[in-house]
Amino acid sequence: MPSYHWLVVRSFLRIQRMLCCVVVFFCSVYEAEADEMVCGKLNGHVIEFSRDYSMFWPEYEGKSSWEKGFMNNKQGCDASLTSVSIVMTWPQMMPADRVTFFTQALQFEGVSIQLKPRSRSEVNFRPLLEHFLSFTPPSWKEQVRFDHALGLFYVEGKNSVFSEYINKYYWSEVGGKIPVVIECKWLSQVGRLDTCEATYALNQIEAVVDMRFTPEKIDQWESMIHAVEKFVSSKLKQ
Repeated sequence: MPSYHWLVVRSFLRIQRMLCCVVVFFCSVYEAEADEMVCGKLNGHVIEFSRDYSMFWPEYEGKSSWEKGFMNNKQGCDASLTSVSIVMTWPQMMPADRVTFFTQALQFEGVSIQLKPRSRSEVNFRPLLEHFLSFTPPSWKEQVRFDHALGLFYVEGKNSVFSEYINKYYWSEVGGKIPVVIECKWLSQVGRLDTCEATYALNQIEAVVDMRFTPEKIDQWESMIHAVEKFVSSKLKQ
């Protein structure tokens, strides 16, 4: 007789597959009715790229996508974005297959980013790191190490929701400031670190980037940041 834990895992995977099908359907409907390009302003910088890179609709100022009537928000190159997602293969930086993206979910083998306007002229992500570690015992925080191969500090910390799960946190530090924080989350269903999300500033367009990738790519974090910067730069309208 299957264990209770396995039944929970199997139910989770079944629900995940069902949600993937629903999301793919609605995104396909939206895509059929939308323009071929995604365009908008981030802090006054106009970015435009093919909708093939977008798995979700962009968020413009006004109502959120969870509110009725959000489709009536001002859209297009003259409208201000509150967030926009871009999904790419790695390292090719080409549009990802829609079904593959939603099927792999947190194990997506490419790179996905979310761009948001930066609210402050100077960005230091120390408060974010402190928030991540606020559920971690002080004795753990004293175990900070430096990975010379990665060029990052790191420490293990408790998950903010499930305290029995142990995440791993990486960050860089320059002049007492923290420009990059990476949170790698533990997923009990697979019994290992499952996904990493790096948060950093893209100064070129005064935006904050949340970049998601699998833990196996942690040694490529700098290459991915540079590749994203190059990609975004190529999509800016003069």
